[in-house]
Amino acid sequence: MPVTFRIATDADDRDGPTAAISACQLAAFCTLLRQEGERSGIILVVLDPEVAGLTFDHLEARVCPLALATIARLFDYDEAVIAVVEEAQFRRRRITFHPANQAGAIAMEVALTSDLGHELDLASSNAFALLESLGFRPDSAGEIPVDAVRARLAQPAVRRRAAVAGASAYLDRLDRLLTTAGLDDAPRLEWA
Repeated sequence: MPVTFRIATDADDRDGPTAAISACQLAAFCTLLRQEGERSGIILVVLDPEVAGLTFDHLEARVCPLALATIARLFDYDEAVIAVVEEAQFRRRRITFHPANQAGAIAMEVALTSDLGHELDLASSNAFALLESLGFRPDSAGEIPVDAVRARLAQPAVRRRAAVAGASAYLDRLDRLLTTAGLDDAPRLEWA
């Protein structure tokens, strides 16, 4: 069973903005993201339904590299869409989609995934080795303040334990993940 490490904040514990969009709007949005991605040379649609053959509820999109006005225009300046995109850009997160109701509306929300996708997905044995090398209890779910993790990463003994456990490469990836944590809003490292 994989374990995903990510940065969470107090904002993740509250309901954020949600916008209801149609399937046609989602398709137009994906087209815009593909075009802008090709123009800029970056991937903006993660698990694109046309490419991966998946349904829209597996779709995440990067909106931080785009101007809010570009996206807002596509959705006729819908205030709910603007609120979602603005929140995602402010928090440096992706947006995600899921069914909103039986009538076929689609909900657009701020995703748990960071814009750059630095989350760390590990097999449980590797996750436990990483946690043990950091001196934390190897549980399949938990959370620790980011400052505590940074303090542990600064200790030379952690690097030695990680090398012995074969988890050295994960420390570098964890360090990169921690760079996405802001200095405010009590960031914490969560895993499950």
